[in-house]
Amino acid sequence: EAGHLDRRLRWHEVPRELAVLIGEGSPVDHAEVAVSRGVEGLGDEWDAWLGRLAAFRDRNGHVKVRSMATIFGHVLGRWVHEQRDAWRRGLMPSRKVARLKGMGLTLDLDSEVFAKGLAELRKYVMFKQKRVVPLSYTTDDGFDLGLWVVDQRTLQRRGKLTPRQIELLREAYFLWRPAEMPSLFFSHPEDPEAATITRTLEEDLRRLRWQPIGERRRHFRSLVLKHHPDISESEHAGSTITFLAEVKDWFLA
Repeated sequence: EAGHLDRRLRWHEVPRELAVLIGEGSPVDHAEVAVSRGVEGLGDEWDAWLGRLAAFRDRNGHVKVRSMATIFGHVLGRWVHEQRDAWRRGLMPSRKVARLKGMGLTLDLDSEVFAKGLAELRKYVMFKQKRVVPLSYTTDDGFDLGLWVVDQRTLQRRGKLTPRQIELLREAYFLWRPAEMPSLFFSHPEDPEAATITRTLEEDLRRLRWQPIGERRRHFRSLVLKHHPDISESEHAGSTITFLAEVKDWFLA
């Protein structure tokens, strides 16, 4: 409110939850000074700027703030630009994002989802102390972070991420290539001849694991057709196709 008015609050303008903290018998002018000092010393300057944005909206009927636009002598446009930049980079707390959106300030939908993903990834790395996000991981507020991470890898392989987005993902400790699946995760048949076939396939799939998704899909489809029991005459076709089914999600992730 102080930013909205650009002056010290009068006593009747002080929010009730703040006014009750002041002694009942205090002179009004002393109370106003106490509130002002509290706001200036303990308050977040960001809230004052938000008040200036509200004043700009009240005056102009919108929040389309030009880069050098001012309000009460303050360069509001520069502040708005800084907020959007922090928002896009996923560096803004959700409380502040909500308040900006409440003012009518938005990013485009794709940018908002990307910024949300960055913010959640930063929190995940900070609290979990690791960079590998399980595919099924969902945040407390319902954001599918695991799926979002997979989507970013897919977009990167297809050349759909901008250099800026790639830079922001790196800043957020994004892991472009998850660790290779340990050998013990590959289950091979007990039959030596069948295991020879599946181990050869394992080497082939590991080698091609980081090729573009389209190429990997074509290659995997050809392997399925080649080794399917309805087509292959090999006595080990059944165990081979079972192996391929088990590694499909890993290879096509």
